[in-house]
Amino acid sequence: MEYRRLSKEDFDAIVTGELTHYAIWFEDQIVAILADHFATDAVRSDFVRLFLRRDGLTFQDKIEIARAAVPSFKNRGVAATLPALLTRVETFKSFRNAFAHGIDETPENAGGAIHVEVVNRAGKAKVVVVTPDSHEAMLESAERLLSQLKEVRDALSVASSGA
Repeated sequence: MEYRRLSKEDFDAIVTGELTHYAIWFEDQIVAILADHFATDAVRSDFVRLFLRRDGLTFQDKIEIARAAVPSFKNRGVAATLPALLTRVETFKSFRNAFAHGIDETPENAGGAIHVEVVNRAGKAKVVVVTPDSHEAMLESAERLLSQLKEVRDALSVASSGA
């Protein structure tokens, strides 16, 4: 996509939308890793619906459950890579949340960049800046992370099935 040709408002909307889609895809992989490990095929859909997709169980909760489950995965080598991937998901999630919940503070002379202010739990303000170049780099990084999560899921699934 030619981000540089978009208006600030359209670029902001596209950035927020694309980041949100990756966050959804990351969450789906984490849910799948947990469901593959904890549920048989016969109860998988109920397990996902009643436990992993229920209102109130946040994306962060799922990340923490996956992190806590690492010692129980049969393929210890692959499982050992999961905590670092989950940390990268958390970093991405924080960046995405800035665009979903922050306030636009873009100065007039921003030159195509978007400046979003977020306030952390301690009350400290932070400005997150995205440019067309940094957004393209973020999406490339997100795509690699998604592929790595899928690879871990596939390897863990094979290990749990005994193949």
